[in-house]
Amino acid sequence: MAFHQITDPQRLHALISAILLIEVEADLDELLSKIVEHATDLVGARYGALGVLSDDHTSLSRFITTGIDDELRAKIGAPPKGGGLLGAAIHRADILRVDNIVASKSFEGFPAHHPPMRQFLGVPVKTGDGHIYGNLYLTDRLDEQPFDEQDEQLVEAFGRAAGLVIDQAMLRDQLRELTLQQERERLARDLHDTVIQRLFGVGLTLQIALSAPLDDEVRRRVNLVIDELDTTIHEIRTTIFEIDRDDEGGPLSERVATLCGEVAERLGVTVDYQLASQLDDGIGPRCAHHTVQALREMLANVARHAQARAVRVSLAHDDQLLVLEVADDGVGFGAPIGPGRGLRNLTSRARELGGECTVESAPSRGTLVRWTANRLS
Repeated sequence: MAFHQITDPQRLHALISAILLIEVEADLDELLSKIVEHATDLVGARYGALGVLSDDHTSLSRFITTGIDDELRAKIGAPPKGGGLLGAAIHRADILRVDNIVASKSFEGFPAHHPPMRQFLGVPVKTGDGHIYGNLYLTDRLDEQPFDEQDEQLVEAFGRAAGLVIDQAMLRDQLRELTLQQERERLARDLHDTVIQRLFGVGLTLQIALSAPLDDEVRRRVNLVIDELDTTIHEIRTTIFEIDRDDEGGPLSERVATLCGEVAERLGVTVDYQLASQLDDGIGPRCAHHTVQALREMLANVARHAQARAVRVSLAHDDQLLVLEVADDGVGFGAPIGPGRGLRNLTSRARELGGECTVESAPSRGTLVRWTANRLS
């Protein structure tokens, strides 16, 4: 549908507002919410949703709604995964309009507390390369009339506009990530090639100075400075290890093995790791990425704080959860400690993937960190 064919000013304004989202500097989740809101305004619908397709295009990985408040959403429970009428829209990969949801042969029933809905309009959201990113779902016009052909054309045009918005948002995210990665690599390289080398040079100069006749107090102070330099070099090496990125290539088991091997070489801590059989089967990409990053942070914490000689890493799983445990033989701690940045990051990563992070420790008995995540994420 061309713009000149839209005679309703409100609808024309809603469509133009949607297209202007392409210039909005916001994260993707915020833009997806705005897309759903604009779509419902466009046709005057009571409820709207955007279902983001999973990597294999057989189910929904995310479900963003408007028209339902947080309290009701919590009562309804887990978001749909793409069964029933939503699944029919996914497999159709085209516009799907239904005048009576309950009478549809694809209808599988509403969950408890779900508001009644009658009319349904589903439209694919396609990015610039023709890839179907997800589907827009609209139900029940406010004037209680069924969706018509003009609604189809409007929302189809909106779906194309939404695809452009998503393209732009993902491109901005990729550019930000690339810039961040380049900056991290530059920082790590400068720390290693410049700062550490200079500290080594200062340390060697001081050690040479110790061969000269010195009184006891000066000798003591020089030795203290050398010890401080050694500690600082170790801290910098740990920081470099912590800010390095996982290349996200290959199976999870190989990435974990590579990371554990780096620890002994770069941080001087022996790591023994045990990986469950068939660890790589069914692991989602987000879960794999966060698992490697969580392990990197745990190992950096051990090297920085634990004064450990050895670390044991284990990765196990059941049908739902991946379980990562890192145990060290370091100094441990007694009284509960506050949630530092490292622990907050680990906890945040776990909760984002439907898991949790716990810490057990005792003085002179080391520390055990247990981190879990939904392995299908």
